[in-house]
Amino acid sequence: MIATLENFLIFALCYAGLSCLCLAMDRHYADLHGRGAEPPPQLRRRLQWGGSLALTIGLAWAMHLAGFGYGLVSWVGSLTGCGLLLIWLLPYAPQQAMRLARFIGAAALLAAVLLAVL
Repeated sequence: MIATLENFLIFALCYAGLSCLCLAMDRHYADLHGRGAEPPPQLRRRLQWGGSLALTIGLAWAMHLAGFGYGLVSWVGSLTGCGLLLIWLLPYAPQQAMRLARFIGAAALLAAVLLAVL
């Protein structure tokens, strides 16, 4: 069970990070908020920083669990899976992609708390 939570946490951090980076782009922001909408510069910076931080924490966690070599491979695999999921969801169901990002973010926090307790 613990290994499953650890791997889920890596996946969740990758999905949250990529979602933040996607939302920082004009095109995907407009998909959610209407044609021609652009994120304000301050929000764009926060999304970029938040996405980068989530990806970095996911990489650090993967390397902590499996060492440098296997951790890097695990993180790239999770990143690839999340990227494909976002590529499939964003053009056709952007609202559901962001809803999933919120849900996975909350589940990642729960998984982190459970891992800290266990």
